[in-house]
Amino acid sequence: MTYVIFHAHPVRYLCDMAKCTEIHSAHLRNFQALSQEARERLLVSSESLTLPKGSLVFEENQPLSKLFCIKKGACKFSKADNQGQEHILRFLGEGDVMGKRSIVSNTVAQVSATTLTETELCCLERREIQKNLENNPEFCHDFMSSLVEDANNDDRTRVQFYMRRGIKQRLAKLLLYLLRKFGADEEGKLNLKLKRDDVASVLGTSPEYIINLLKKFKMKELIRTKNSDVFIISKSGLDDMAV
Repeated sequence: MTYVIFHAHPVRYLCDMAKCTEIHSAHLRNFQALSQEARERLLVSSESLTLPKGSLVFEENQPLSKLFCIKKGACKFSKADNQGQEHILRFLGEGDVMGKRSIVSNTVAQVSATTLTETELCCLERREIQKNLENNPEFCHDFMSSLVEDANNDDRTRVQFYMRRGIKQRLAKLLLYLLRKFGADEEGKLNLKLKRDDVASVLGTSPEYIINLLKKFKMKELIRTKNSDVFIISKSGLDDMAV
């Protein structure tokens, strides 16, 4: 066992320094544009890292030397305003990649990334990624296309959760988004458990208001809750609510 430090302000994670055995990312076509030799070079220089819930993967304005592929788990992107208030911009899950913009532009991270569950990451060396971007036009095209898709996702998120709709409609949309992206078990329990503070941060309101709205959703038999878990009872009802 050893310690890994990714941050300018050291945060230490105790982990096995294993290499990744495979790389998966739907946005990058699972790196299929790379030759077998290039993929092996990436894997040789990689690190497999498992972080507990609530861990900081990287922080806003931090220089990044890694590309982070989520193998298991979930993370959030957030920014802090001038008063230090956190604003959640995006949720990421299995197959999503973090740090792409910094890899291309050699700039610091524009957001902070924090784990929402225990999360397993495949950490790829920036220099190896950049070599492939320079020498492999097909991989470069995939990478640039994924950046465009990221921007489109950001736009869709703003439309869904930040436009001038009622909080009630946006909460319904958020629950449906979490169901679609992360799934639920056979009882309808959302696989991703969010703190009420995180839900409030996404929707731009207070945790107390979110708790009150969830109670109203329960009264309408759209959801049920148990502790901090949310169970979807009526997807069609949430669809109607979100209009």
